[in-house]
Amino acid sequence: MTLVLIMASCKNKDDRMLTVINADGTCSREYTFHSTQQWLSIPPEEDYDSIVDKTWERSWSVLGADSVRYPVPLTEAQLDSMQAQDLSKPLGNMLMVHVKKDYKSVEEMSAQIYRAERSHLVKVEGIKASSQLEKHFKWFYTDYTFTETFANEDSTLFPIPLSQFLSADTASFWFTGQPNLTRSLSGAEMKEMLDGIEKKVSQWSNANWFAEICKVISDHYDKVKNPPVSKERFISICDSLVMLPCVLNPKDSESVEEGFDLLHDVFQSDVYTEFLQSYEGGLGQYGGLLSFGNNYDLVMPGRVLDAGMGEYDGEVIHYRLGGERMIPGDYTITATSRVTNVWAFIVTILVVLLAIGSFFYRRKS
Repeated sequence: MTLVLIMASCKNKDDRMLTVINADGTCSREYTFHSTQQWLSIPPEEDYDSIVDKTWERSWSVLGADSVRYPVPLTEAQLDSMQAQDLSKPLGNMLMVHVKKDYKSVEEMSAQIYRAERSHLVKVEGIKASSQLEKHFKWFYTDYTFTETFANEDSTLFPIPLSQFLSADTASFWFTGQPNLTRSLSGAEMKEMLDGIEKKVSQWSNANWFAEICKVISDHYDKVKNPPVSKERFISICDSLVMLPCVLNPKDSESVEEGFDLLHDVFQSDVYTEFLQSYEGGLGQYGGLLSFGNNYDLVMPGRVLDAGMGEYDGEVIHYRLGGERMIPGDYTITATSRVTNVWAFIVTILVVLLAIGSFFYRRKS
């Protein structure tokens, strides 16, 4: 299945994005990703790349060896010491860089979303993030609720809507895990349900793949040599083919060749196949969306009351974040925490003591 293959190939499980929310409304975001000896040798007074300039805090660590972070730059002595160790992987695969930037507000932070690519940060295209931090003062406590919503801005990315194959709840469950539709199901019942959903998702993916093949041809129809039908007729026929069983359920593991064969059989011509084989542009324009993804960690001020869809380990809330989670709709990360207002307890105790003292003073007088 094309979409599954793209999703599986675009993620690096070692990449992390850490968001820290402070009680005064300021925040910071730190990206952790693989780096190289050359990039870690750059001193802190110089820019790391076109995004991470010298205003970012930088440090580095060795993946799997320990959790200690070291200031940049990586020195020759440190490199020699690491090379002398018996690491389970080549050193080039173990160097991690941590880049951190402070922001005055969560809105400012979400306006700048990045992802790691080849030891660098790049701006995320086609995805918009928006954040909000709410404070609820309750005298003895202040509750904080942080939300960050990620949305796919390209509404034309999947021309064949998912709703033609799955209900809204089922689609959301498949891509985000919510709502949990497997509750009270046995293992056998769960597998049967998941197999059925996977088949529908595969059909939806294959339909979009075929639609994209046809769109590439129609967008470059002037480059097709001696087409058997007009461009308008070609588009009309393709629209009627996209839901055929041979498109939705191809015999091979991928639907590309099936799509080529179908075009040949319908139009009794090789011109479209020849064009596609010579086409130098890319097929599968889902990469921008599906390549976005990090392990999303969140630190809230005070004690966490609600981690939403995340898992709280006592210090950090861990979420899963990826472009595929935005396929059914906007994807929101949310958490609520509580900060104890120590001063409010002190003031309350003083007021009570003053009231008691005033009461006894009046009685004596």
